[in-house]
Amino acid sequence: MNPDLQLNVIENKNQVYERTKLTLLNDSENKIINIQQSKILENKFGPNIINEFKTVNLSHLYFYFYKCESVNDRGWGCAWRSMQSVLKYQLSLSNQNKDKEISFYNLFMKYGDKNTLIDIFMKMTKDKDNSEVLNKLINKKFAPHETDCGWAEPFISQLVLYDFGFEGEILLINNYYENNYAPKEVFSNTLDFAKFKEKLKNHFSQKNPGPIILDDSYISISIIGVKFNEENKNIELLIMDPHAVENPKEGIYIIVLDNEGRQINIIPDKKVLASLAIVFSQNKPWMAYFPKAI
Repeated sequence: MNPDLQLNVIENKNQVYERTKLTLLNDSENKIINIQQSKILENKFGPNIINEFKTVNLSHLYFYFYKCESVNDRGWGCAWRSMQSVLKYQLSLSNQNKDKEISFYNLFMKYGDKNTLIDIFMKMTKDKDNSEVLNKLINKKFAPHETDCGWAEPFISQLVLYDFGFEGEILLINNYYENNYAPKEVFSNTLDFAKFKEKLKNHFSQKNPGPIILDDSYISISIIGVKFNEENKNIELLIMDPHAVENPKEGIYIIVLDNEGRQINIIPDKKVLASLAIVFSQNKPWMAYFPKAI
C-alpha cells in the first residue's frame, strides 16, 4: 500500500469523519515519553503512587498517544497507540531497538493487510485445528485496511506482537460484542468480572508484567497497574489512555471499580478526555490482550 492510502476515518466506529489521506508528521514532532523518566505518575498523584500499586516495569514503559509520532491519528488510532506501547515495552525488556519498525505508519502499512494477518494467524495456530476459524477470517472484514475506520482490535495486537516474537492471550470480559471485527472464536476464554479480577491479580504478581490492552469496540486503553482494597473489595486500575493529544498527563488516571465491576470513581475526577465518557459498568463487554511476561 502507498502513503496516499485513503481512510474513511470513524471515531468509535459510528461517528463519521471526513475521508482523508493518511496524514504524516515530521520526525521533529516525536512526543513519545518514558513513564519513569518523565515522572508523570509522581507529578500527578504524588511520590507514593509507585508503592501503592502493582505496576508494569515503569523504566521500560513508553507512552504512545494521539499524534505522538509519524501519523496524525486523532479520532481513530487509539488502538494502534495501545499496541505500540505494549510492543515497545516488550522490545525494551528484550534490549531490542526497533523504533523505526514500530512507528504507527510502518505498523499500519504492514499489519493492516488482511493476507499478512492471516499468514501470521496460521503460523501462530499451526499446532491447532484452525480450519474453522481460518474460514471465518477469510470471509469476515477484520483487517484494518478493509474496515472503514482502520481499527486495530486486541486480536490485531496479538498477531503483531506474535510476529515480533512475543506471545499473548486475548480474552473476552463478560461477553462478546457483536460490533467486534474479530470473530468470537479467536478469543481463548470469556471471563466474568470476578475471574477478570483474579486474572489481573495473577498477571501483576509476575516479574515484568506487561500493559493490558482493553477495548470495548469504541475505545482502547491500557491497564499499567492495579491496587486491591481488601477491606471494601474495590479495585483501582491505573490507566494509560492514548486519547490524550497535547498533554499526555491527561491520559494517566485511575479508575475505581467496586466488587461487582461498576465504576464508582475516576481520579482525578476532571473529565478532560472524551474517552472518559465511556465508563465501566456491570456486565459491560470488553476485549482484552494480556501479553506474556518475559
